[in-house]
Amino acid sequence: MSVVLNEPMLDAINHEIRTHRAWKGRMSGLKAEKMLRNKTTPYLYILREGETKTETETDYYVTFVAHDLSVKHQPFVITIAPEGWYYENHGGGGAYPDTVSIDDVLYMIMHCDQGANQPL
Repeated sequence: MSVVLNEPMLDAINHEIRTHRAWKGRMSGLKAEKMLRNKTTPYLYILREGETKTETETDYYVTFVAHDLSVKHQPFVITIAPEGWYYENHGGGGAYPDTVSIDDVLYMIMHCDQGANQPL
């Protein structure tokens, strides 16, 4: 007898982040900052790999041009749970189903208005 587990693809959000058009992978904060330095579009951003990954948690950075045109590095953690995925960064949100995209919540992680952010 075989058993088929009916569980969603729990790693879909991490896959989405790693294939996002703003994804730069393993990149230092300094290199990310140099890419965005002197840009004049507030909330222009890149996504990059963090330092830690476990079975249920993966950390990332969103590096972006702030409203004052300085460059910010905002860490965030994606946590995968049976009920969906969560994000954390001085607050958090979730549980989100796999149908919710990182684009649906990234503005909250960046602390800007919805629609204000755009990938480099």
